[in-house]
Amino acid sequence: MLWVGAAPGNAGGRGRGELGAHGTRIPFGGDIAGANLEVLMGSAGVHRNETFIVAALNQLPARGGGEPRPAEILAPVGACANSLVLLRDTLLAAGPALVVALGNVAVRAVAGAVRSPAPDRLPGLAAVARQGLERHASRPIAAALEIDAAFCAGWAARHRKADLPALLWTLHPSAQNMSPFAGAHTVFHERMLVTREAVRGAVREALGREPPETRRALPTDGIYGLPEWRTLIAPRLDGMLERWAAYGL
Repeated sequence: MLWVGAAPGNAGGRGRGELGAHGTRIPFGGDIAGANLEVLMGSAGVHRNETFIVAALNQLPARGGGEPRPAEILAPVGACANSLVLLRDTLLAAGPALVVALGNVAVRAVAGAVRSPAPDRLPGLAAVARQGLERHASRPIAAALEIDAAFCAGWAARHRKADLPALLWTLHPSAQNMSPFAGAHTVFHERMLVTREAVRGAVREALGREPPETRRALPTDGIYGLPEWRTLIAPRLDGMLERWAAYGL
């Protein structure tokens, strides 16, 4: 299972704070979006140690946070022509059964990454929608997006299987969309419920796994055992997870 975000965040620090991926080197760590992602993962019966998290842009945006600009995503990254090429290589290397695009930037990046061996354009949302992909509805990626033959051939060669992953496009788990600090009567809470059910349904369909009735306790090893997690992320995260649990999530 591979999660695609927009870009690392810094918990509002604009490149100066210690929380967020910029400070901890752990994606979705220490902020509200991170807590919300943990709820989505736990509700689906998975955790960070058995999934993979990437982003459309794997560095803090130039403005210090928020969504990356298209020009940043299309800028060179090491030996890669741009971040879309890097995402394409990551998809082929990981071989996930399910890709979850967290937000509009993420789904546009996935769409751009799989359509050409040398992607050089970030498709617009209208172009993605024209292909029939709908938010919160899991679909085979080949039926939802334009996939080039080289991607299919590379997938088959690496993973000895013809079936490409399923794709789920959800809301981004940021404070603008869903927050444990918002009451159960608000649109934030409603969006979390819808997103959670979409992720649970995609895991059931694509992975053949039945999600648990309630979230299980987080592991204590792997990523959850890192010093950055234990000292920086966990103290803040625990309180937000308790707030979601009080809402029945």
